[in-house]
Amino acid sequence: MKQKKRDSSRLFWISYADLMTALFIVVLALFVFAYKMFKIREDVLVKTEEELRVRSLELDKQNQALEEVMRRLSEEELHASSLIQKLNDEKARLLVMEIEYRKLQEIQKAIENLDPRYFVYQPEYKRHVLRTQVQFDKGKSDIKQPYKPILEEAGKALRQLVDQLEPNDNIKYLMVIEGMASRDDYTRNYELSYERALSLVRLWEEQGITFDQDRVEVMISGSGEGGVGRNMDEEVKNQRFLIQIIPKIGELKGVEYENSDSLSNDVEEEEIP
Repeated sequence: MKQKKRDSSRLFWISYADLMTALFIVVLALFVFAYKMFKIREDVLVKTEEELRVRSLELDKQNQALEEVMRRLSEEELHASSLIQKLNDEKARLLVMEIEYRKLQEIQKAIENLDPRYFVYQPEYKRHVLRTQVQFDKGKSDIKQPYKPILEEAGKALRQLVDQLEPNDNIKYLMVIEGMASRDDYTRNYELSYERALSLVRLWEEQGITFDQDRVEVMISGSGEGGVGRNMDEEVKNQRFLIQIIPKIGELKGVEYENSDSLSNDVEEEEIP
């Protein structure tokens, strides 16, 4: 009987040990499986993290590239605005020049109408020749009495023309009074031609024939035996006075681009016959 109890007790512990061993194996298997799954998940997370890091770097590069594109676009926009402003300024400047050119043409036409009783206009040289043929003694610059009345009237006609020219703060006038001399073997003809022109100016000044210095700059000159447009047939006729009135444009005044369209329209309307 005792033997039977011992055998029964031994079988119990053997079964219990087998059960615990089996349970241990199951737990161990579960642990290994869980560990393996954890490692797999960990690898996935690491891989995902790496992908996210790579994508983050790519996004940073793309953002930098986008910022560079935006910066270049901004620079191009500023450059385009600058070019547009320069074009507008150039348009306004050209309009001013065209207006000034038209004004000069009007003035030139007025200058050509110098009293024909006293002056002959030479369009090829854009100058006037005193119609009266003044004769001088050889080597002398004194104006003889018979010529003075007609020269005084010529001076009055010249001043009247200048006074009639439209005043303009931006346009002044250069009046060249030039003396010429005939070729007669006199050694001081160049100096003499200047002295004769000076005598003419002094004759006018004595008669109160002067010109507004704020509008007209008077230049006395002498071309002696040189100069263009000389009379090649009768040398004595080269003893003469030449008058040139040259409009001078001062500094071009600026025009706001907003007003340039109206100026352009005015110019276009002037062109319509």
